[in-house]
Order: sequence, then C-alpha cells, then structure tokens
Amino acid sequence: MTYSLNNEVQTTKNTWDTLSSLPIAIILLDLQTNLVYCNANTQALFNLPNQLDLSNTLLKALDLTDLHTLKTLSLYSLIAHANFTDNTFSLANGQLNIKRNQLTPSLKVFIFEPTNNAASADNFDEVIAKISTQLIDIQTDNLDHQIELVLQTIGTFSKADRSYLFQFSRDGKLMSNTHEWVNDNVSPFKDRLQNIPQNALPYFYTTMKESEVFNVSDVNQLPICAEGEKAEFQAEGIQSLLCVGLKADNKLFGFIGCDCVKNARNWTNTDLIRIKLIGEIITRALSNALYKKHIEQIQQQLLKANKELELQANIDSLTSIANRRRFDQALQYEIKRAVRAQQPLSLIICDIDYFKLFNDNYGHQHGDNVLKQVALTLDEVCKRQGDLAARYGGEEFAIILPCIDAEHCKQFSELIQSKIKSLAIPHQFSKISSQLTLSIGGFSCIPTLETKPEQLIKTADKALYKAKNSGRNNIQMSDKR
Repeated sequence: MTYSLNNEVQTTKNTWDTLSSLPIAIILLDLQTNLVYCNANTQALFNLPNQLDLSNTLLKALDLTDLHTLKTLSLYSLIAHANFTDNTFSLANGQLNIKRNQLTPSLKVFIFEPTNNAASADNFDEVIAKISTQLIDIQTDNLDHQIELVLQTIGTFSKADRSYLFQFSRDGKLMSNTHEWVNDNVSPFKDRLQNIPQNALPYFYTTMKESEVFNVSDVNQLPICAEGEKAEFQAEGIQSLLCVGLKADNKLFGFIGCDCVKNARNWTNTDLIRIKLIGEIITRALSNALYKKHIEQIQQQLLKANKELELQANIDSLTSIANRRRFDQALQYEIKRAVRAQQPLSLIICDIDYFKLFNDNYGHQHGDNVLKQVALTLDEVCKRQGDLAARYGGEEFAIILPCIDAEHCKQFSELIQSKIKSLAIPHQFSKISSQLTLSIGGFSCIPTLETKPEQLIKTADKALYKAKNSGRNNIQMSDKR
C-alpha cells in the first residue's frame, strides 16, 4: 500500500491528520523534529503514546524479528535507519508486514499490517526452511544461539509466552531445561528447572513416554493423579502448555514445549505440527553437533596418536634421545640450511671406550644404564636450537652442531669429555682409565650444493677411527672430506 502527497508544502500536522485516520497501524517520522507520531492502531499494537521523541527508550525496548533474515532489531532501529526491504516481522502479538514510504525528504511513513493465516503459514514454512538450512552446517559454538532463535520462532508463531527445550539424563531419570525463550514481562525458569527427578512429575513422564505429546489446554483441568504437575505449572504461572518428545536413535532424549501464561489456549493441530517440525529440526541440529564433536574428538585423538607415533619413530627407546632416523633427517635439513646461509656445520661422532668389556664384566643392565647416563649428558650440552644429540648405534653417539666451525667444535668436544669425566663412572676393565671415557671424532665445513650427508658422516667417522688408534680417550678433528 503506497501513499503519496502531491503538495510538499503541506505541514506535518496536516499530513498526520490525513494518515492517522486510516484503519491500519501507521507511524510517521518527522526527521526535522525527530518526533514519532503513532495513530490509534499503532498505540494499541505497540502500547505507545500518540507522540514521542525518536530517542525515547520505549522504541528501543520493542524488539522485532525479521522473518526473512532471522535478525532481531528494535522498533527504533527499524524506523531510525530504515535500511531494510519491505519484510515480514514477528513480535509478541503475531506477525506483521511492514512497509515504508518516503513522503518528503523529512517525512517517512511506516505501515504495519497483520498477516492473514495463509500468509502466516507461508511465512512459517519459509522461516522453517531457512532455519533448517542454517542448522545443517551449524558450528558447535553457535548452536545454543541458533536453538534459542528456533524457540523464539515457534513461540512467536504459536502465540506462546514461553518456549523451551528439555533434555533427559543418560539414564532418563532426570531432566533439565537447556534452552529457553520467554516473551516480554514473562518470568524465565530455566535456571530453576535443572535435574528434575522423574518421580517429581510421574504423570508427565508417563504421558510423554507413552504418546510423546503432552497437551494441556487448561492446567486447572489436569486429573487428580497429576497434582504434582498441576502445582508446578501453577507455580510457574502456566495456564496452557504443549510439549512434544524428541527422539534420536529410536530413543526419547528430551522434549520441546510452549507455555501460555497470560491466557489459556486451546492448542490446534497446526500448533502441534509446527512444534513437531521444530522438534525435528532441533533433533537434527543436536545430532549433527554431537556427530561433529565426536569427529573432532577422534581427529584430536588421531593427531595426538600421530604425534606420539612420530615421537616414538624419532626417539631411541633405550636412551630417550634422538635415534638414527631423526639424526639422518636433521643432518639433511641442516646441510641445506647451511648452504643457503653459507654458514659452517659441524658433526661429532663419539664412542664409549671399551664398552664391550664393560658389558661383559658389569652386565648388560648396568651397561644400559651407562648408555642412558652418557646420552643424557650429551643431550644436556646441546642447548642451542638446532643442536642435536642422537644415538648413532650401539655405544656410538652423534652430535649435529649448526653454525659451529672447527675451533668451536673442538671446544665443544672438550666440554663433552669434561662432562663425561665428571660422571666418574667406574670402568675397572678399561685399558686406558679406571673410569668411563669417550673417543671423539669431529668435522666442520661450509657445505655446498654437492655436499652429501654420508660425506660428513664418513669424514667424522674417520676422525673417530683416528682417535681410537691414537690411544682412545682423545679428540681428533678432520679437515678433509
């Protein structure tokens, strides 16, 4: 419906005198004075005075839901900004088609027309389709908000004062109000309705499990066997209620319901069908969210398991330091990095002197303990990021030292020998000392694109062989590849 005024010099008063007599709810906004004019139908619809300032809190306290976008905005936002297309909105009193017209640069008119039953049904179908689509890929962290929006929708379309979702405990003996929507000036009860035992509302539980529907048009007419239910409903101010059970995997896990507080209500088949549809949507949303959560948990478990497997694959089971596999990977990586940065790279290979004699005389268990002590010592001296101590094989260990030249590599080797000496591990069967000792071979270079890991290993190993042939318990550095 469009109203136009051909004479723009008409005063606001004359304009309003013309519009206010129309038999529809209408608001006129004067942008020059920021005054809002409401005719009798609008006053009755929104409980507003005939005239008020645009900044009045009454306008900001009135919320409407756009049934096309499912966004909630205040009446103030709607008329002050008017950045919407002609749409259908819901509020406590029902659904409204809202249209706007720009009469003059300073005058805007808003028309509020109640939808008829057919239009209401169409709107409900459209809203249900939109909500259902939105909930298909709903994320767990947004689920509560979406369910509350669904409850608002069914509460509004059913002209109820309160709508809610209850879920049963795993054993079915308790129920809790998990989500709730309430109309203006209606008390919420969600916080109080937690962990309600089955024996507190036996009539309700029995009826719900038998028929999956609890339909009460007048609480006062409940049978004598429902005295507990009647007392509870009256305590909540409920005059009528309609609840529909929710099932997943053929098992009742909760219910969705609507209450009427201000007036009693004879629930229709349309109400029942609508609530059932909403219940199915919520059931699917909860099931999808639960499935996604389960998948996320499995993914987290797999990631954790993969990390543990990767750790196990790269860690020596006896000494708990890097194994040969991890060493090979790290050496390959550090060579490439040194080539890019044109920085030196050092490699140390060391061997416990006369370890076979140690094992043969002290026993393999004691030998294993010594390997652990030596490994821990080597690992502790590798303090920089990139330094890596690894068990190379048997009683041999290897250490990768990025950005370390030959001089500092030798100093590092001397530190290792000092640390091993401080352990003071007895080795009475050694041919060179009464304590455990190491022979160390080292090699440093600035790698090139042609440098291969096996070249560095072979050269460091030659230096170790030289250290052993030189009487053991000494350090030899190689300057050739």
